[in-house]
This record gives sequence, structure tokens and C-alpha cells, in this order.
Amino acid sequence: MKFNVLPKLFFIKIFTTIRTLFVVGFLVISIWSCTKKETVTPTPSVVLVNYTADIKPIFVLHCTPCHLSVTGGFKVNKWDDFVTAKTNIGLVLERVQRDVTAAGFMPRAGSNNTALSKDEIAKLKQWVIDGLTEK
Repeated sequence: MKFNVLPKLFFIKIFTTIRTLFVVGFLVISIWSCTKKETVTPTPSVVLVNYTADIKPIFVLHCTPCHLSVTGGFKVNKWDDFVTAKTNIGLVLERVQRDVTAAGFMPRAGSNNTALSKDEIAKLKQWVIDGLTEK
């Protein structure tokens, strides 16, 4: 009869050990999942170049000394001038990127104005890429 008891005791010991491991594993996983914080990476906001904040100041500084006269040019400080600037940006980009000595270069020599900087020209190009928005 002792022979039959040993397998039962051995089975009970193994069963108890497995059950204990299962309970401990379950508790560890439960605690870990409750304390694990989900990391959310914020999406950086993309600030697009727009007419009002970025392009109009360039036009006012470099273009308005001549182009706000009564005799012609487009007036860059009104709503419809946004439309004019948007429509003519290709021509503007072409003229401000010409050699300073070339015919048609803007702003003209003698207008007491300086050529646009590389950063200002890059802003004009980025405005086109960003969709020519006003605000």
C-alpha cells in the first residue's frame, strides 16, 4: 500500500508547484500590465509658410518701396494682393533669383533696397511647396 501512496504524493507535489508557478506568473503579469505606461509620441506640429506671417513681410520690406506707388505694380498689403502674389509667385521667384546685374532683377538697383537673402528666397519657395496659403 505504501507503493501506491508515493505516486499520489509525487503527483500532488508537482500539481501544487505548477499551480503556485501559475498563480505567481499570473500575478506578475497582472501587476506589470497595470503599471506599464503606454508611451505616446507627440506628433510635431508642422508650421506651414503662409502669406500673412511669412511672405507679406518680405514683400513689404523689398517690394513696397516701388510697388505701392499709384502708377503701377501690385499692392502687397491688401487681401486681393495676396491673390496677386499667389498668382505671380513664379515670376517673383524668377526675378529675385536673377543675377544682380541682369535685366529685370528685383528689387532694382537704385531703389534703396537690397536683394533678397537666401533665407527669404527659400521662404518664397517653401510657400509654393506648402500650398500658397494666406494664413
